[in-house]
Amino acid sequence: MDEHDVVEAGTDLLFGDPKSVLKKIGLSILDKKQFEAIFVSAGKTVAEYEKDNTEQNDIRKILFCEETMRLLANEIRKSNSFDWLNDLDRCVNDLLSLSELDSINKARCKKHFEDIVIYQIKKLFPQRYGSYCLGDIHDNVNSLMASTQSSNETLNKILELMSQNDGEYNQKSPTTHEDWQDKSSYTLLEWHLERVEVDGIFAHKDSYTDDIIKLTETWQKERDEYPGWYIIPYNTAVELSMYTDENGLLQKHETEDIDVMLDFAYELCWRRIKTMLPYSEYEVFHLRQIWDKYYIKIKENAGGSDKIRKWFYIGQILLSDYRESMNWNEWQRLMDILIVYQESGNNGKVDLMIERAKACYFKLDIPSLRRELDQCDIPEECYEQRLLVIGLDLECGKLEESLEKLKQLRQDLICKVDENNENYYLKSLEASVLQLLSICQQAYSLHKGKYEFEQMGIDEILEEIDRKKEFFNWESWKNNVAKELFNHCVDNQFEKETFELNRSTVTICSYSRSGHAEGYQLYKVLEKLGIPFKCGCVTVISDMELSLISSICDINNRLGLLLLVRCSSTGTIEKLVNRKFVMDLESGYIDDVIDILINAIEVNIGEIIAMGNGFPEYLAGHIRENVPILLQRFSSRASERMQKKELQFIQKIMSYRNIPPRFEVTQLMDKLLRQISERMKVKLLPLMMETEIVEQVTMHSRVDGSNGIDIFDCYFNKQGLDTLFEEYHVLIDEDVINWLLKDDWKSDYEWKTKVVRLKILDEYHLLSTKQHDEYVKLIWANIDEKTQLPKLTGYYLWVYETLPYIDESIPKLSVKNYFITYDIATDSNDLYLKQLTLLCANVELGYWNEKEVLIILNKISKYWYKIAENTANIMFEDNSRKAVYAIAAMLENCNSMISDEAREILIKLAHEMNEKGIYTKCFDIFILRDEQWERDVQENIFAMNESQSIDSLRAMEKYIKRYPDSVITSEMLEKIVELIELRKEPGLLSAIWILHNLVYAKNTVIDTIGIERIDRLLFFWAELINYDNAAMKDIKHCIELRQACAALAFRLFDWKTVNCGKGVEKWREICKSSDEANEVRNQWIW
Repeated sequence: MDEHDVVEAGTDLLFGDPKSVLKKIGLSILDKKQFEAIFVSAGKTVAEYEKDNTEQNDIRKILFCEETMRLLANEIRKSNSFDWLNDLDRCVNDLLSLSELDSINKARCKKHFEDIVIYQIKKLFPQRYGSYCLGDIHDNVNSLMASTQSSNETLNKILELMSQNDGEYNQKSPTTHEDWQDKSSYTLLEWHLERVEVDGIFAHKDSYTDDIIKLTETWQKERDEYPGWYIIPYNTAVELSMYTDENGLLQKHETEDIDVMLDFAYELCWRRIKTMLPYSEYEVFHLRQIWDKYYIKIKENAGGSDKIRKWFYIGQILLSDYRESMNWNEWQRLMDILIVYQESGNNGKVDLMIERAKACYFKLDIPSLRRELDQCDIPEECYEQRLLVIGLDLECGKLEESLEKLKQLRQDLICKVDENNENYYLKSLEASVLQLLSICQQAYSLHKGKYEFEQMGIDEILEEIDRKKEFFNWESWKNNVAKELFNHCVDNQFEKETFELNRSTVTICSYSRSGHAEGYQLYKVLEKLGIPFKCGCVTVISDMELSLISSICDINNRLGLLLLVRCSSTGTIEKLVNRKFVMDLESGYIDDVIDILINAIEVNIGEIIAMGNGFPEYLAGHIRENVPILLQRFSSRASERMQKKELQFIQKIMSYRNIPPRFEVTQLMDKLLRQISERMKVKLLPLMMETEIVEQVTMHSRVDGSNGIDIFDCYFNKQGLDTLFEEYHVLIDEDVINWLLKDDWKSDYEWKTKVVRLKILDEYHLLSTKQHDEYVKLIWANIDEKTQLPKLTGYYLWVYETLPYIDESIPKLSVKNYFITYDIATDSNDLYLKQLTLLCANVELGYWNEKEVLIILNKISKYWYKIAENTANIMFEDNSRKAVYAIAAMLENCNSMISDEAREILIKLAHEMNEKGIYTKCFDIFILRDEQWERDVQENIFAMNESQSIDSLRAMEKYIKRYPDSVITSEMLEKIVELIELRKEPGLLSAIWILHNLVYAKNTVIDTIGIERIDRLLFFWAELINYDNAAMKDIKHCIELRQACAALAFRLFDWKTVNCGKGVEKWREICKSSDEANEVRNQWIW
């Protein structure tokens, strides 16, 4: 009890009912325990996610330990109920500020921890959370008042500006602009813009023409007065966007004169190009309608030269939009037409050449991009186009060549400006060129290792950039967009309360700006500057890369995909393309993305091989680094059609030679195979068996030190696929089998690959008797002298027991010898424990005798006593649990036939493990089972401690399998079902898998609870566990639960088809859905 509780209890004791005092004391203690439990649980979750065995993980374990969490809970519990959330934020900041976690990890830990705590307090202590909300409402009211005042001030400024626009303006009257970051000032040219009042689509139809002409004439006048910026200043772009509204008149091309509509569309497009805002589907559709109608007129030789020039300009804009949307059919159709009229446009031929090169870039086709750039013959006076080509050259890795071209371009511009000092466009373009020149010079200096030597030249460029801010100000664009993106992200992340939902919104202007628009604008600025996200080792917008790409994905997810490929950090992909993101996408888009990504690797594999293990500095490097990650993530929703393509891609990519280790081709193969259904793998098995044997070297070797991994080392995820083999009548070409059986292998890897492939064919009876005998000879033709076992590097020992053999005693003696002679206490290698657990699960009962059990038990106990000397080690609990499971597996295999000495060792070990918080119910069943043990495990499955709950569930599963006819078995099974019905966490997922294991084994003990009851549970869970209800942090657990339910439903269907009801049928339909995750869909095997 805290001080306040003690005082209140004392007052009640003096003046109130003693019973109420005891009740209050009890409730206070319970509240305190619950409050502490929230923080301890949250701390454990944060400490244990992403167990990567790194120093960062160790620090998290220490920071979020149980003792610290209890202290933090008590500190927050004492806080004012209105301010506790602020105190929580402050305390967590203080806790993390003293640690050595990196900044990203700190932010991630802080967010996850606070999210969990707030959610649990909201659920368990609603009054405390409600008090905070009252305070928050008070703050929101004040914020609204301030916002209203700010809006009024803005409106007044707009009215004042409109009144000023009625007067005479001097086009070149200077205004002073102050840079808010470095306080430097410079003059900007004034550009007179006018708000045109028209009724637009809501006017009478007879006034449509007048409104269109009025807008067209005003906009044409403003275009004629345009100062000539290459890239418009940010604030001017905002103003221009406010004064650019077609008021729905673009769709009136059906009734209005096509010449009038073409002029109107041209002026609208010109303004939109200058603001660099994205086009809506509505605008693209009607622009295309106008363009097509005028094309008919052109074909009839009725179009004037000026009109054709405008028509060509609109066509270029549509071409660009189709490219960004990756609508290649329309893009090609338009391109074929525009090529015929390329002489009609301003630099039409050159612009179309660059457009074709950009298309190759968007298709991630570097060889084609190089060919297109080689064909680009740009006239000297096309300065803007030369800059764009240099930017594309950079993407191909031509840094040194691009740097020389940039210097020449700048020199040409300086000479041209000297000839015509009044040309503002050329001055603006030169200022823009300096931006790319600065980045290229830095990248080149770093690449050559002489940055300090070049520092003076780089500083001169930066000083020149600063002097020319009046012509182009990159910092102004970047900082303003960063601010808008930040506000947009805050608005999206902030959890709106009821108060927010009741707010009314008034639209002040027709065009609403958001972080989406600003993000796209900055992308277009970078495109016009020819600047990539990363040039060499120099990143341009790394600090705002995530928010920028996220905003663009919301506008155009295909353009967003290109930027994800080109992003400078894989962390951006990991944060943005998460489970929630992928599950929310349409299945058609998923297939398109996978198609693009596979094609990107296939067409650029030569570039990837040529660059070797170099750092990802240009497009080829980013394809090598980012495309595999994206492909792995999107493949979790791949359709059957794309799964087939993925398998064909795997076959092709695994056949390439000289792939650099930095391109993790085997890891990519492994991740993709996990997402492909067993049905598709069986169907394409004959084709996959033909895959050429090429050892792919990776950056990360396997646990045994070997590097090579073949497709069939991880091909099937499940066993017992005979039904599928029969359904597809799988037959392997005799030539392929003979090739695999041929005793001409030149390396251990080639031999191992042949054996593994033949092993699959032998398991599914695809080898003749003669071929089987030759296969056995091949296995034992390559023996390790030390172990006397075949050299199947990378495989667990239990596999050797399943191989066909010449002499039965050979594998058993060698495998047993490993476990009996290996000193796990000295080497502290937990792989020994995993090997033992898997071996016991896959060999016949009675594999171990009493003497062998005693030897191994002594080894494991010595190992545990050694690691128990340092319980603070973050791996202590995990390794202890592995030891418990290994002992339990061994005892189950020998059917508890152990010596008295072994029993004494186990009793002592269980006692000491329990004292250190390690639960041993899994092997207690074999030595200490009594009524107390039976009661404990049934109670412990409902414990809040995850280890205690899951350990008890495992123990119950072993008991049920061991004593199927016991009365206690029925009680235990009832408890497991009760846990599932109550949706109790932790333990829910394990409980569902236990039911699955019993059904998979066709254990008749299931009949005690009834198939109908399980079917009802499945139907209930199909409705309850869905992605719409899952929060971002719960999506992975949601998929795991759905995966378990689908697996259980399929095994019920496979075992008792006749008795299955709505629940099983519901999951069968779910597994057919293209909107479902493949981990779930693939559980329905046939």
